[in-house]
Amino acid sequence: MKKRGYPEWGELVICRITKIHPNSAFADLTEYNKTGMIHVSEVARRWVRDIREFLKENQYVVCRVIRVEGDHIHLSVKRVAREQASSKLSEFKRERKAEKMLELAGKDLGKNLEESYEEIGYKLQDYFGSLSKAFDVALNNPELLKSKGVPKNWADSLVKIAKKSYVEKEYEVKARLKLICYEPDGIRVIRNVLSKARESGLDVKYISTPTYMLVGRGKNHRELEARVEKTAEDVVKDIEQNKGEGSFEMVE
Repeated sequence: MKKRGYPEWGELVICRITKIHPNSAFADLTEYNKTGMIHVSEVARRWVRDIREFLKENQYVVCRVIRVEGDHIHLSVKRVAREQASSKLSEFKRERKAEKMLELAGKDLGKNLEESYEEIGYKLQDYFGSLSKAFDVALNNPELLKSKGVPKNWADSLVKIAKKSYVEKEYEVKARLKLICYEPDGIRVIRNVLSKARESGLDVKYISTPTYMLVGRGKNHRELEARVEKTAEDVVKDIEQNKGEGSFEMVE
């Protein structure tokens, strides 16, 4: 997945750690083809004695952009919540798949990936916010491509690749829950809360105390992921309102 220019302040970015020093680490911003720096004070929310306890070379991490000064991009790991990191990684994987689809669409027209980005890829990002959304449009509302000014040869190729990639495919999205209730009948409370999740059409699996798994299946990955995440958030809120503790993370 490629983006033009520089990331914005506060933006979440996918980074690969390239060099580690005693007081900082350097990372490639995968989407922007830029390099950023993570100061030791931005690695974790607790005191860091050895930065290598938290970061390894070639490790992929989600960072938040906290400052951009010319070519210098300052990054933070500690300012990214676990749920945000999980969501960003899922988004990145969707975009990487969409990039492969763009490459296939371009190949149909005799273009390589770089040429495909220059001719239409960056425009699709501007029009629809991301390549994956553009391919969703190509599948579900192809006329919108033309109304946005996408050339007919590109629109036809995008629709063709979208149909081949998406039609009849079913996705599975999971969220791992950790639930504890301190009420005398805490088990019953947890069961009642999880029954609401089942009512929303999700499967609930018991892993081991206090861990459970929400599983959703469907053909629209974006909507499915949003539904599973929203349901997991609601479960955690319900538990907390019943003298308990809860957390969740999206699972790949």
